[in-house]
Amino acid sequence: MKKKVLSLFVAASVSQLAQAGHDTESNMVIEINQGLPYLETAVSKSTAGVKAAPVSDGGELLQSVSGVSAVRMGGRALDPIIRGQKETQLNILLDGAYIHGGCPNRMDPPTAYTSVDSYDRVTVIKGNRTVVYGGGGSGGTVLFERDWPMIDEKGYNADISGSYRGNGEQWELGADLVAGSDDGYMRFIAREGGSENYDDGAGNEVESQYDSKSNAILAGVRLGANTTLQASFEKVDEEDVLFPGAQMDSPYAEAENARIKLEHQFTQGALRQLKIEAYQSDVIHLMENSMMSSPSSSDTEGMRIVLDANAADIDWTFGTDIQNNDRTAVAYMKMNGMAAFSQWPGVSIDQTGFFVEGEKALGRDDVLKAGLRYDRVKASASRADETFGMATPASRYAAVNGTTDTDSSEENVGGFTSWTHRLNDQYTIETTLSRSVRTADATERYVAKTAGATPWIGNPQLDPEKHHQLEAVLESDKGALNWTLTGWYNRVDDYILRFKSAGTEQYKNVDATLYGVEAGLSYQLTDTLQLGSSLAWLEGENTSDDTKLSRISPLELSTALDYQKQQWKAGVEWKLVAQQNDVCLSSDACGGQDVRQTPGYGLVNLHGEYTTNNGFVVAMGVDNLFDKDYTLHESRDYV
Repeated sequence: MKKKVLSLFVAASVSQLAQAGHDTESNMVIEINQGLPYLETAVSKSTAGVKAAPVSDGGELLQSVSGVSAVRMGGRALDPIIRGQKETQLNILLDGAYIHGGCPNRMDPPTAYTSVDSYDRVTVIKGNRTVVYGGGGSGGTVLFERDWPMIDEKGYNADISGSYRGNGEQWELGADLVAGSDDGYMRFIAREGGSENYDDGAGNEVESQYDSKSNAILAGVRLGANTTLQASFEKVDEEDVLFPGAQMDSPYAEAENARIKLEHQFTQGALRQLKIEAYQSDVIHLMENSMMSSPSSSDTEGMRIVLDANAADIDWTFGTDIQNNDRTAVAYMKMNGMAAFSQWPGVSIDQTGFFVEGEKALGRDDVLKAGLRYDRVKASASRADETFGMATPASRYAAVNGTTDTDSSEENVGGFTSWTHRLNDQYTIETTLSRSVRTADATERYVAKTAGATPWIGNPQLDPEKHHQLEAVLESDKGALNWTLTGWYNRVDDYILRFKSAGTEQYKNVDATLYGVEAGLSYQLTDTLQLGSSLAWLEGENTSDDTKLSRISPLELSTALDYQKQQWKAGVEWKLVAQQNDVCLSSDACGGQDVRQTPGYGLVNLHGEYTTNNGFVVAMGVDNLFDKDYTLHESRDYV
């Protein structure tokens, strides 16, 4: 894995506050909600330490959160994992919108289309503790959010930033310009970045090149004292992205996202707030190697209507959402231009959901919260009977799975209930019991790759995953010393397992369990020194076959010492990762997705920051100070 030798981050904030010498710390914050939300104990921390090194996308940013890892295929497009769950086991929204990538092999997960500096806040909700943001979400929910901008008396703000990382020559330039007043605004965001190949700790060159551009225009207007209307259009362009872990590269990918939001605050009656959001997300993508070229597209449209109310001393949130996704992918032989196979033969997955949540205080020390959700899902493949190469996708499904029916419909019910109890002024405990249902995605259902060394065939009749989770959180808040201990257990019926059998990658439903422990500690040693530490451990088992689940993150312990005084910040982080030998290798009889057992390692990272009186922020850092050669266990091969 790479040695990130030296990184530099520079930002300039041009505003009345900055010129007055006020705190100009970057406005982006990671909020981690892992329990006890009513008592406001969610962790909120600045990303200054993270930003000392440029990050390629939101997936890399999220790795700074304890219990969050990622699947790496190259230098970009890291696919997040929370508590051993990934892909559509996570609900990831970009400023209220779902965006489903255009690559069947997940070269472009949703986080690939996040220019992280352009968001004001990233909220990580671990586990299933809300039903508002869509069906599923058993592993958690990640919200990349933008706020109504704060504009000073001059009527404009401008933020200019740049960063550079020595190993791989990774760089980024950005500008965020906003003009207006409290009655309305226009905002322009532009980012451009890129990287060359990097050298790992052993001095080997690893392909990680990419070029990325993103531009966004946002506007908002107050229609009245209690009503706002906001709209945005965002475009992200990726070029020459190398993916050694996929053994194919992406010459280009393009994502366009349009959003509109209406919010109204009620001043009388039980209703408190109305939110109406609509979006359209379109992605085109190309991956290729020396033999094949595979263009693909993924178009998503959606709407959410949410009402907040208070009745019977209960805070209510209820509403409905719609999400329709259409995908097409066909691989062509470069030699003759003939279609070889279709990974997505005209796939459509339409989801309609209804939800309600309620939260009630039961006296001074107790809070009860519960939610219920219903989803109607329909899936189809309109081109499954069309011939690609030598056969139809439908015939491949029948040969592998014994089914000829490619249409599917589901009615899924999920929900949760949580109880929070304050034991005394220092200790608080919370327990959460939940059920979430995750429908199979387009690739799991309909992929029909027949060429190459390993065929890859989906299963149109997969049952949805049913996750039944129990989570307990104990928190201590005692002045300078605070800590949190979390334990969770997840029993999964009909877990969707990707496995290799008879030389073919395929899918089936099995029963599985996932369980783990997370801990966090913060100790204010002095007015300027803070010690922090976090630990994450988990296990994942296929109980039907008595084997391990793949890509289960090893035990990880991180300890950081941070210094802050006036305009200066500095810190050192020590990260220890254990070996991972509990695997299901692709070469073993279980036919899993793990490519190796991985040894343990330790890393030391440094970062520092200085803010000038006129609003300039200069941050520097050294990652992997002692040049360790290491491998992220969850990564694909060759990275």
